[in-house]
Amino acid sequence: MERGNNMIKWKKYMCVALSAAMMATLTTGCGDTSNDSTTSDKAEATTESDSDTLQDALAAEISADDSDDADKEETVYVLADADGTANDVTVSTWLKNADGSEGLNDKTNLSDIENVKGYEGYKDNGDGTITWAANGSDIYYQGKSSEKLPVDVKITYKLDGEEIEPSELAGKSGKVTIRFDYTNNTKQTVKAGSKNSEVISPFVMLSGMILPVDKFSNVQVENGKVISEGSNQIVVGYAVPGFKQCLQKGIDDSKIQTAIDNIDVPDYVEVSADVTDFELAMTMTVAASDLLDSDAEDAIDEVKDKADISDLSSSADKLGSSADQLEEGSGKITNGLETLKDGTYSLKNGAETLANGAASLKDYTSQLADGTSKISSAMDSLDAGITSIKTGSAALNDGAKTLASGAKTLDTSIGTLQTGADTLNSGVKELQAGFAGDSNSVGLSKGASSLASGVKTAYDGSQALAKGASDIKTGVDTLITMMKGMPTQVVTQAEANVYSQLSGNITSEAGIDAAMAQIEQALPMGQAAYDAYVQQEGAYAQLIEQYNGLAQAKGALNAIDQIGESLTATITDEKTATQIKSLQDGAATLDTKMGELSAGLKSANDGAATLSAGVDKAYTGVKALASGTGDLAAGAKALKNGSKSLSDGAASLSKNMNTLYQGSLTLATGSGELKTAASTLDTSAGQIADGAKSLSEGADQLNSGSKTLDSGADKLVSGSKTLSDGMKQFNEDGIKKITKLFAGNYQEDIDYIEALFSDDAKYTSFGGAIDGTKSTVKFIYETAAIKADDK
Repeated sequence: MERGNNMIKWKKYMCVALSAAMMATLTTGCGDTSNDSTTSDKAEATTESDSDTLQDALAAEISADDSDDADKEETVYVLADADGTANDVTVSTWLKNADGSEGLNDKTNLSDIENVKGYEGYKDNGDGTITWAANGSDIYYQGKSSEKLPVDVKITYKLDGEEIEPSELAGKSGKVTIRFDYTNNTKQTVKAGSKNSEVISPFVMLSGMILPVDKFSNVQVENGKVISEGSNQIVVGYAVPGFKQCLQKGIDDSKIQTAIDNIDVPDYVEVSADVTDFELAMTMTVAASDLLDSDAEDAIDEVKDKADISDLSSSADKLGSSADQLEEGSGKITNGLETLKDGTYSLKNGAETLANGAASLKDYTSQLADGTSKISSAMDSLDAGITSIKTGSAALNDGAKTLASGAKTLDTSIGTLQTGADTLNSGVKELQAGFAGDSNSVGLSKGASSLASGVKTAYDGSQALAKGASDIKTGVDTLITMMKGMPTQVVTQAEANVYSQLSGNITSEAGIDAAMAQIEQALPMGQAAYDAYVQQEGAYAQLIEQYNGLAQAKGALNAIDQIGESLTATITDEKTATQIKSLQDGAATLDTKMGELSAGLKSANDGAATLSAGVDKAYTGVKALASGTGDLAAGAKALKNGSKSLSDGAASLSKNMNTLYQGSLTLATGSGELKTAASTLDTSAGQIADGAKSLSEGADQLNSGSKTLDSGADKLVSGSKTLSDGMKQFNEDGIKKITKLFAGNYQEDIDYIEALFSDDAKYTSFGGAIDGTKSTVKFIYETAAIKADDK
């Protein structure tokens, strides 16, 4: 927001300051022609009284700041036809001898040189320079010139809307229009920052004429004013030819150019009046190149003080860079979440396989439990049979043979059972290790916990990101509101600054007009009469100065109003409104999509939590299963030992009936061990069945949680893609357009304006000057009279 404000203030300050500088220069009367040594020596084209009056009126409108400390002052008198065509050029020169030197060197291209205020002579050095024998005095001399003038003046006349030659207009009556057009012929190559630029030397042209009230009425002037003085009306107009075009040529920023377009920099003067028996004693035009210097430099300094251009450019670059990084980061989030989705898909498939395997294990262990239960019951019958063997030996022989065969088969089966139990125990241990992990792997239990923690962290971060997006939207709305209200604030402050510089508590333009009207009533009295009237020497000059200050303020207020209208038009034009709409839409889209991202992460967080709980429960079942399979392996080993004893006893019984009793005792002992082992196997099988059931339930929960996680990952990837697309659109349609709107190399524009008003661009001498000499020059164009007896 602050960057945008700085940019708008910078452009406003530039345009207002330039406008105020020009208005101040062209309306502040502080000139003085008393030091012009050659006024009485120039060729006269009309009466000396009219010429002096008109010169005084024009001099009162301008100020030449550099003349007091100049080493050389030139006044170029151009005698011209009534249409402005020059036919005689006389240059009057004043060489100032500040050090009281015996000799003064000067460079000149004049011919017919003569001393007009003394008898000092000069020596032509043959290299374009001359040396005056000054004897400690200033030198005043004049000469003729055939050099091309820096500014041409063209005057056209119209009678009742039709163009007419000056000589044909004499004695006619009707609506007369007199138009002054000026052509600036100067070109200078100056240094503007780090590059060379071609500019003109800015000339302020002030044209005037004296119109008797008995012949001219309803006098109107474009780009000037009318001063009443007794029986005459003095018309004064001003123009700065070529200045506006040169300024626009060197300014790259389109909005500054638009603002400059709205600044009134005239390049002509037009006078109209109702005339009876047209006559015109003369017209006079004063041209000077040093009238814009100090005020323009003050304006440029004010721009530099109030607008930090380097900070503006740096902030615009940072805004664009941050938006690019944000767009790139949203793309990386999408890529990472797609990888997460692939992982959750694999987890879902693995969990489903685990659930199916656990269900099969549950069925098989249930069958195992049923088998061991039957073995345990059969062992009870076997034990009863062995007791019968001890008491009934008649049928024992056949039974012993049968027993020997069955014991052998049982031994083989129990060997197979022991191998299966060992394999089952080894597999369950590996399963338990997969849950617990080792030095090379964190394990399923810890991995599920870490996943749940990571997803929760992402969810918490998304909530903060969603709040940031909401803050961006609020900030954009606030920025746009401030931009829309800025022109009114700027104009109000600028007008207040103008009124604060006025005396007499004037707070409105009507107050300025009233004060000027009051002064105008006193101006016709003239200096001597007014000073005598108020009994104060110099009071008339103070009155004129006050009048010019009021006129300056009025001009500045007009310029401020124009700039305010221009800024308002710029902010409300269709292109800017479209860009503002794009920025608002982008911020709103960002806010919405960040909310969707947060919702997706919440689903992922819930799924990860469910997954972690399922893994924990499955791990508990695996540990119980591991305990049961260990017992199963031990029981199978004991059963193997018992079955071997049974087999040996049966074999002995079959081979040696005499040892039946001893064998029956051994069989009874082995039968007891076998019964105990069978009981242990039955108990272990029950534990295995319980563990398998817990494992199956945990696997079901893991399968359910993984499906939820996979669904959440799908939503998360979808939301992140929408976020990435939204960020790209926000960057392209919003941020980049704003940075393009506010960015620019304004330093080059300031360098160009400074160069335009620099000493290198200033036109300082017409006749020539020695290097290092500070010189000033002004031109006075005087046209021939138009009289009825000339027809």
